[in-house]
This record gives sequence, C-alpha cells and structure tokens, in this order.
Amino acid sequence: MEISRHDDVKKDFRALRRSAAPKESLEAWERLFCLKGLRETPAIDSFSGFGARKIFKGRVVPLKENIGKSKGYRVIFEMVDENHCIVLVFSRHGIYRNEAELIALIKERLN
Repeated sequence: MEISRHDDVKKDFRALRRSAAPKESLEAWERLFCLKGLRETPAIDSFSGFGARKIFKGRVVPLKENIGKSKGYRVIFEMVDENHCIVLVFSRHGIYRNEAELIALIKERLN
C-alpha cells in the first residue's frame, strides 16, 4: 500500500501546532493502514457527496495525549486505486467550524 499526502497537509500540521504530536500520530496511522488496509483498519467510514471518487474519513488516536479517538484527529483520504491513497486533510474537531466547511476544503484539495 502506497500512501501520499496532499501538499496542503503541511498547512494542517501548522494549524495543529498546539497539539502534542500530530505528525507522529498521522505517521503511526499510516503504518497501521499499510499493514491492515482499508477493510481491516478500525474507525474508517465512507465520506459521501463526492460522486464517483472514493473518499473516506478515519479517526486517528492522538499520541502523547491521554484521550481516545473521538477527541483525536480526523484524516480524510482518497483511494486512488486498491494500492494507493492520498491523504487530503488531517485535522481535529474545532479547526474547521462545521461539516460544510470541511467538505469545501476537501473539494478544493481535490481540484
């Protein structure tokens, strides 16, 4: 499984600079996803509203913080094919104001 990141994920890390270990948390999730794949990685759901594109959302446990997945990070990614995905957005609840703002950000990064 090959995982690449959208160029703007660097901006997402800057927005999360007050969090303990966002980059390490995403890297740990990417390693797990490479081992388990789409079907076996926990906390991944389809993200509808993008036509034929295969967009998914997942929860990432924050490392170095004593909280669970629900208060952790959110990763949005596109499955380009069975062996390649692109991380589009890496964020945390509160960084974006509502779901519509998140969807607009995803659509912007898909273009």
